[in-house]
Amino acid sequence: MCRLALVIGLSVCGTCFSADYSAAARRGDRYFNAYILKAVSKLYASYRLMGYDIHSVLTHNIRYDGYGVIQATNPPLTMCVAAQMEVMLTAYQIYAAETGDSSVYDYLPIDSYEGLDREDLKGHIWVNSEFNSYGTADALVNFGMGEHIPFEKLTPGAFVNINRVNGTGHAVAFLGYINKRGEMQKEYNSAVVGFKYFSSQGKKDAGLGGFDYRYAVFDSFGCPEMPGKRDCGVIYSKDQKMLNTGVMLAPRNWRHPPARSGPRLPPRSTVLNEKFFNGLTTDDE
Repeated sequence: MCRLALVIGLSVCGTCFSADYSAAARRGDRYFNAYILKAVSKLYASYRLMGYDIHSVLTHNIRYDGYGVIQATNPPLTMCVAAQMEVMLTAYQIYAAETGDSSVYDYLPIDSYEGLDREDLKGHIWVNSEFNSYGTADALVNFGMGEHIPFEKLTPGAFVNINRVNGTGHAVAFLGYINKRGEMQKEYNSAVVGFKYFSSQGKKDAGLGGFDYRYAVFDSFGCPEMPGKRDCGVIYSKDQKMLNTGVMLAPRNWRHPPARSGPRLPPRSTVLNEKFFNGLTTDDE
């Protein structure tokens, strides 16, 4: 297969969440949220808290249907942008098993999840302003696999990339809005101070980092006590470059964007900003 040419109510154990997924279910014909949430649950159950490391990608090798295996780098450690790619790949497996539709693997070649160039989805998930990608949502939009959704309209199973007032950032899967006590809110309202998310963060030691949940709090609300570990100092913004928000479309709605006309740009590769994605949240420091 040719490479894509671009120039541009589930509950889990322990301290996890229990949320109303009716909104995601109602939008299931268009969006992939329900499978993203199933992937989050599966990864938490099997690979939680195995350690965070900025140089590690994927907690385990992942088969890309009949096209081969995406090799993990230094498993079971992983980091935040890789966590979002692993959520997607796990969602593909669940979707294919439940529906019998393996065409999800035909849309992009396996090396799009391995390389960091302009034509690779991974290169966009890893964040690169030269690719017009400031987060997972941008990456999906750039490849015709997603849509931007304003923060106030998100539903569980969306993707968010945050910036913090201390100059760091994070890539996460959105699980729902929270109030100042960390209580889940079914939709955005005046009590919302942030959101609960799933990603890989924390320290390198097992039990202190890796796949887990956090309570993200916008900076204007301080850093109130939460039922679990906090991620305070998050910048709220309507600018997608600062708070990148969106959803993955259901595979039947993926459409390759048209190739950009004009001279081809020189090849570039994404270099992960290791200081920006250092993995430390408020209660890890």
